[in-house]
Amino acid sequence: MLMKPTYTPDIDVNLRYSDVNGQEVATGGGYSAGGKSLTGKSVSYDAAANEYNLLAADLSWGPGATFQTRYGVVFEWDTTDKFLWALLDFGALQDITNGTFLLDWATNLLAIAAGPPV
Repeated sequence: MLMKPTYTPDIDVNLRYSDVNGQEVATGGGYSAGGKSLTGKSVSYDAAANEYNLLAADLSWGPGATFQTRYGVVFEWDTTDKFLWALLDFGALQDITNGTFLLDWATNLLAIAAGPPV
């Protein structure tokens, strides 16, 4: 799910879909409420980086999309709680005007460092 440019992440408070859905990019302009589902999911381990990478099919909005976003959230949809799994920081405001916004999941978009159990 893509977030409005005014969204301020708070990983201590934003734990579920219900905590952030009011900050979702407005429906229209090539964006539909709830975002998109990840398909083709798999995990790979990168021994050199000592991390696990979530891979999935690329997601795109457009052509013809018009919206602004800075952050995205990944959450699970199959339970009542709909817990957030990850916050995606695009590094800067993304201003899409009659274009295509692409999330390339094959480029280690979401990596989790491996470590000892806690």
